[in-house]
Amino acid sequence: MNTSTPSNYFYAGDRTYFFNIRKTKKGASYLNINISQKDEEGKFKNKGITVFENEMKDFSMALMRSVINFKKTGQQAKIEEVQKIFPNAFKPWTKESEETLEVNFAAEKSLKELSEILGRKESAIQARIQKLRLEEKYIL
Repeated sequence: MNTSTPSNYFYAGDRTYFFNIRKTKKGASYLNINISQKDEEGKFKNKGITVFENEMKDFSMALMRSVINFKKTGQQAKIEEVQKIFPNAFKPWTKESEETLEVNFAAEKSLKELSEILGRKESAIQARIQKLRLEEKYIL
């Protein structure tokens, strides 16, 4: 009979991930990782892996390398790449930046010029113009 420590777990939408450290009858420890998810019929389906104590070091190193690589290719990496060109991309609009937009929009600056002035993508500038109703205020 194997024993285990209490589960560590977290919810991710309709999935739950469980991390259990268990011991075999002979006292060897292992990590059991399970994912539980409801199928189309509402029944829980479980999938899992087991990592034995003698594999833990290699498993941990591979997992850490994967997390590092994920950070290099995930959403944050994409944001950082865009911010190299548009330093204010994905940052909240401030009252000052909205005022700068309005003054320059009223001065009939192009989207490209506004993008350069504000350090944001043209699509973000256009969306803010619409949100602030600047076209209604200065064009229509």
